[in-house]
Amino acid sequence: MSTPARLLALATTVLTMIVLAPAAALADAPVAWETEEGLGFFGYLVLLGGIPVAMIVVIWVLTALLSRKNYVPPAPGNEIHVSASDVDHH
Repeated sequence: MSTPARLLALATTVLTMIVLAPAAALADAPVAWETEEGLGFFGYLVLLGGIPVAMIVVIWVLTALLSRKNYVPPAPGNEIHVSASDVDHH
């Protein structure tokens, strides 16, 4: 069973991690770092539009190649196949 002290310790730990974990993300970049320019409209268009469309095309082509109806079942035969699990052992 959980005691109230354990529950309080768990809640305190979780709340502390939620508050303190993102603290490093709030820091400013060092002054010595160079600032880079963004991708621009065309770069973002390729990134957000071109890559997903390319992935859809690749998946579609692979699916079309793998799902062709080229399976030919074997001709029916007259032989009877009996497995060991079908035999009655009385």
